[in-house]
Amino acid sequence: MNVKKISKVLVSPFFLLVIFVFGFFKVATCQVNDTDSAEDLYNRGYRYLSADKEKAIDLLTQSIKKDSTLANAYYHRGITYFKLGEFEKALSDFNKTYELSPDLSIIYMYKGFAQRNMGNISKAVESFSNYISLNPTDTSAYSYILRGKMKYELGDFNGAVNDYNMATKLKPFEEKYNYYKFVAFKEAGYYKEALKSVNNLIEVNPDFYGYYFYKGNVFQNLNYYDSAVYMYNIAIIKNYQNPDSYFYRAQSYEKLEKYNKALEDYNTAIALNNTDGSFYSKRGNCKYLMGNKDEACEDWDVAGSLGYYEDFDKVKSVCN
Repeated sequence: MNVKKISKVLVSPFFLLVIFVFGFFKVATCQVNDTDSAEDLYNRGYRYLSADKEKAIDLLTQSIKKDSTLANAYYHRGITYFKLGEFEKALSDFNKTYELSPDLSIIYMYKGFAQRNMGNISKAVESFSNYISLNPTDTSAYSYILRGKMKYELGDFNGAVNDYNMATKLKPFEEKYNYYKFVAFKEAGYYKEALKSVNNLIEVNPDFYGYYFYKGNVFQNLNYYDSAVYMYNIAIIKNYQNPDSYFYRAQSYEKLEKYNKALEDYNTAIALNNTDGSFYSKRGNCKYLMGNKDEACEDWDVAGSLGYYEDFDKVKSVCN
């Protein structure tokens, strides 16, 4: 069989059985003979890919020594190197694969993965771009997401969002693609755009409490505290055991000067998670606004003991 190109052949079940038994015997004995052809070594290495990566690399390397034009041997050895975290070796094999099989566009994706893991973000963007130029309507759209994430790391926010938009156009109901776009908008402070994105997420998955929680956070960022409370209410109905929903609803109640409701939510958040210093610190702030100085100081002190010091200066200025 010619393995320089990936191909499909039709063979009889009996022939497959013979090949399997013969192949299994050779793998089991782990013997390499001088008479083994490059294709024999490649096929044996291929069978080892899942069972023993180091052995697979050894056999694929021997096949390459016998025939340096086996594109598939470089390709699978590169993927195996990548899985073992040897990214420079993987990239070298991917480059050789492309040299031998320039029509194999998927190699650009693997080159991008390797470059990303080596910290070469700009080169990763270039590799993903090469893949996209050859497959502009790849229905998985994953290449746009990957390139978008790389652009975001480089500070190219608009470029990242453009890629996320393309991904969601190709796969409008792909939940994680819409989520990536939402996160990009929110982290960049584009809250109105983030609001549209989280609405898309709710449309895709209306049962997940987290999207209502995220929408509440966006409303809070926009100072729409009544709307934030409403979203946190839905999040709590869908998952009453998530402490963050109570914690953030408490902050919205506080902004609305509904201190009793805020205090009740802080208490619930702490009952669900008593190891988060920020919960005690914010409850201390609420108690202080309600005129409970001593209890506020106790909460700020607990927050500090848990490693949260954002409001700890108040212990010195207010409590002493």
